[in-house]
Amino acid sequence: MLEVRNLSKKFGNNVVLDDVSFCVGREEFICLLGESGSGKSTIAELLIGLHEPCQGEIRWAEDSINCTQYVYQNPDRSFNPFWSMEQSLLEPLLLQKHSKKAALKKITSMMDHAGLPVELLKNKPSQCSGGQKQRMAIIRALLCNPRLLIADEITSALDPQTERTIIELLKEFQSSYHMSVLYITHRIQAIEGVADRVLVLDKGSIVESGTADEVLKYPRHPYTKNLLEACMYFEKRKKSIV
Repeated sequence: MLEVRNLSKKFGNNVVLDDVSFCVGREEFICLLGESGSGKSTIAELLIGLHEPCQGEIRWAEDSINCTQYVYQNPDRSFNPFWSMEQSLLEPLLLQKHSKKAALKKITSMMDHAGLPVELLKNKPSQCSGGQKQRMAIIRALLCNPRLLIADEITSALDPQTERTIIELLKEFQSSYHMSVLYITHRIQAIEGVADRVLVLDKGSIVESGTADEVLKYPRHPYTKNLLEACMYFEKRKKSIV
C-alpha cells in the first residue's frame, strides 16, 4: 500500500534522512526502531505531508492516498483542552455526516473495546490519565477509517503494564479495521510478539530490516546488537533492584 524510495531530508546543513527505502504492505504491523534523533519522526512527518523530501519519492496505492492518521507521542495534541472528550471524538464523525446518535453509538462501542468507561466522555483531557488519553487518541484516529495508522512513540511516557495494554489494543484494532500500522519506538523490548517486520534506523539510515524474529533473535548489524544488549542490561538491572 506504501512504498518509500531513496528518501532524503535535510534541515539546513543537517542531514536527517539519507537514502531511506522501505515498503508497508496491506494489514502489516511495521515497527520503526531507533534511538532519539535517528530520524524516525521525520519519516512519519514526511508520510503525512508536514515536510517535503529533499529527494526520493513516496508512492501510495490509489485507494490509500489521504487515508493516513497520526497518533502523537503526547496525546494532548489530539484533543482540544477546552472540549469534553465526547466533543473531540464526535468531531470526525459529524464531519463525515453521521448523526450524533449513530456517532455516539460507534464511540461507546470502541470505548468498551478499549476498556474505557463511557463516563470519561464527559471529562476534559486534563481530567483523564495519560493511558486513557492515549487510548482515546487511537480511537479518534480510527474514526477516520485510515488505511495506515502511524503511532509515534505513543507509549514512551507510560508505565510498562499500560504500554503493553495499549500495544495489544493497537494490534486488536489493526485486525478489526484491516489497516496497516507503522509503530515508531525506541523501546526494543516492547515489540516482541507484535510486529510483523522491523526496520532499524540509525543516524538517518535503515541499517537492518527483517521479520521481528530475525531482527530480535539474530541481529546482524552492530547497532541493532548494541540496542539489544542495552535492553538486556537494563532488564537485568531492574530485576536485581526488585
